[in-house]
Amino acid sequence: MLTIIVDGYNFIFNSYFKIRFKSDELQKLREETINFLSKYYNVKRNKVVVVFDGYNTGEPLESRYNRQNIEIIYSKKDEKADDVIVRLAKSITGSLLIVTNDNDIRRRASSASCSCLDVDEFIRLAENIIEQGIYGGGIESIAGGAEEEDYEDGIAGRRGGGAKKGNPHRLSKKERLKMKKIKKL
Repeated sequence: MLTIIVDGYNFIFNSYFKIRFKSDELQKLREETINFLSKYYNVKRNKVVVVFDGYNTGEPLESRYNRQNIEIIYSKKDEKADDVIVRLAKSITGSLLIVTNDNDIRRRASSASCSCLDVDEFIRLAENIIEQGIYGGGIESIAGGAEEEDYEDGIAGRRGGGAKKGNPHRLSKKERLKMKKIKKL
């Protein structure tokens, strides 16, 4: 089963919620985010964890809630959500996908052999999944139509200045792993 960790406030501030709002409307945006992710969960049944910053709340312990089949985590006092996400990424075994636009989280979580996905890209895929009820394609547009298999072109090996072998349109190993995890969405 795929586990998806969502950087909560990054998701809100970089997603389709790109609107100007007052701080008192933040709770409403968190609710809309949970509702959206719950709709995704109801179709795909992948575990979804949303992590929000709680370091300004003064809570001495990390808070965990379960609403609409979505696990919600607020970081503890003096701990950022970024640190919680990286800690979770390193502790979870199996397929893991982190949804964030934060390059620091991407860099720090890369050692945990997980894939990262941009917020806009995840929303586009999740909306497609929710609308269709099942994943009906669309992954080819992300991959640029690249084929997964090599082809033999009959040219001599690279040593001695020969031409490269293989498919020049093939994605890198890291990108192929990312595509494999996205297909599990």
